[in-house]
Amino acid sequence: MKGLMRLTALVLLAMVGLTACGSLTAEEKSYKAAVEFQEQGKLTEAIAEYGKVLELNPQSVEAYANRGGARADMGEYQMALQDYDQALQLNPEDAKLYLTRANLHSDLGESGKAIEDYSQAIRITPTFSDYYHRRANVYAKLGQEVLALGDYAESIRLSPSVAAIYVDRGKFHGNLNQRQRALDDLTEAIRLDRNNREAYALRAVENAHAGNGAAAQQDLEQAVGLGYDQALLAKTIQRIIARR
Repeated sequence: MKGLMRLTALVLLAMVGLTACGSLTAEEKSYKAAVEFQEQGKLTEAIAEYGKVLELNPQSVEAYANRGGARADMGEYQMALQDYDQALQLNPEDAKLYLTRANLHSDLGESGKAIEDYSQAIRITPTFSDYYHRRANVYAKLGQEVLALGDYAESIRLSPSVAAIYVDRGKFHGNLNQRQRALDDLTEAIRLDRNNREAYALRAVENAHAGNGAAAQQDLEQAVGLGYDQALLAKTIQRIIARR
């Protein structure tokens, strides 16, 4: 399950060794059961077991964080945020926890809070490009051009071979009617990842805006061949061409 903390595998590995010796504590047994339930998608059971862990050890950052993930997966977003808040109170220098909470804030449309958390993650780990990329996407949604492009540029500087960054920046350039910049980014994304259907679809749209009908058709065919919705993309391109 996506809500599991990154330390879980290591914790479980240690528990396997302890189990062989028959020496798991009550807290460890509940934590192990919770993680297994969560991995199986049995979220109600997982939440209950994490509750037992926290009764025995109210300082368990992993239990709060993982229970928050389970609650988020169940749509219990405010309770999830409460668990993330508690985890961060216990460990305020965990960049991954800030990322997790930021992602949920972003999903809920709480852009300001998402930016604050991404910024905290960047403060703690300033060389991790994904934090800049995600913050850039929030800035882009808010239409904050300078801040968004600055974060996209920094993300690319740190990870120049990640196609997804170019896709998102290309999309943003397109929204700003910066057609050539959008085409450049999307072409680079395709160079890095020949199977990126979103890049082909977006480039098809940009080519249509630029009046490159043949190129738009070629990109449409590539996108559809990779599984993109043909009817939706074709309708979008036809509408753009009709307006020219």
